[in-house]
Amino acid sequence: MVGILKDKKIVVEDKKEASRLYNKGFFGHPQSGNILELNIYEGLYLLDSDRLEIMDEEGRPVEREKILEKVPKKRFMKEYPAYKDMRSRGYVLKEASDPASFRVFPRGGGPGQTPTKYWLCTHREKEIFYLKNILAADKKISNLGKITMMALVDEEGDVTYYRFSTIDLKGRVNKYRGKKLKGHIYGDNCIIKRDYEELHDKNFYGFKDRQGLKLSFYETLYLTDRSILEVDTNALEELHSEKEDFELMNKVYRDLRERGMIPKTGFKYGAQFRAYAGNPDDIHAEYIVQPVKKDHVCRWYEVSRAVRVAHSVRKDFIFGIQDDDGVSYLKIKRETP
Repeated sequence: MVGILKDKKIVVEDKKEASRLYNKGFFGHPQSGNILELNIYEGLYLLDSDRLEIMDEEGRPVEREKILEKVPKKRFMKEYPAYKDMRSRGYVLKEASDPASFRVFPRGGGPGQTPTKYWLCTHREKEIFYLKNILAADKKISNLGKITMMALVDEEGDVTYYRFSTIDLKGRVNKYRGKKLKGHIYGDNCIIKRDYEELHDKNFYGFKDRQGLKLSFYETLYLTDRSILEVDTNALEELHSEKEDFELMNKVYRDLRERGMIPKTGFKYGAQFRAYAGNPDDIHAEYIVQPVKKDHVCRWYEVSRAVRVAHSVRKDFIFGIQDDDGVSYLKIKRETP
């Protein structure tokens, strides 16, 4: 099968071959005269699959490097490996508008037959992760009723996929309605020596040891702010200045509690919190939650590491995002298309 390179398009003029390519794989866009117009990625994929020869308009073979000149290098390096990988998995891809690179149709589907399954955004591993850009992309794609998928291309050309989705966390734990308690600040903890059974057994605060019930800093602050716990306020204030990103962490902790979730330390998972939707004695923590601000910036490998840790312990990784409107949650999950 022969395709002719014309500017930034590859044209298949043989009517039978053009029909076969479109009907069996939805490659290209049919044109008048029953010819088929392929974009550069479609042509390269068919070339790499030994299904197409590409010639110039004089009938001479075109070297692959000459075809690559038709696409900006940085764009090609992140888009074509993802295109090729998804095509090899049986998906049909078509160009998308910003912020996505491709519209992805489900296996067995295609334009005019089925809605798209994903909108695929492509990135290289060395790019910077800008949370506000991801949120804007997810919002725009979600408003179209589509699923946001990110394809990360590493320096060896391998592709890893992540699914991004905003979620409305809801737990099943009621607020404490018992008697007011008294505690004593000791280091980073607060110790309640008596009458703490309901607080621990029904509302799942702290952990028991020989001294009584030990509360974390954020548990202590939440309970004192709600006038449930009385402590030495001077000692508590001294701890504020020692806590990095105190306001951010505290706001996310409070929001999780207000939603009926049970936040506990997430240190062993490399994050601030792990979060339960119910009794921690009966279920595993469903989420690993890292508080961040809306303008959070990091490297993609940091996101990859966090998601992989969460996946290895059967949890979902979530950014708890503080902005002017409060706290929202973005789930990031590795996905195999």
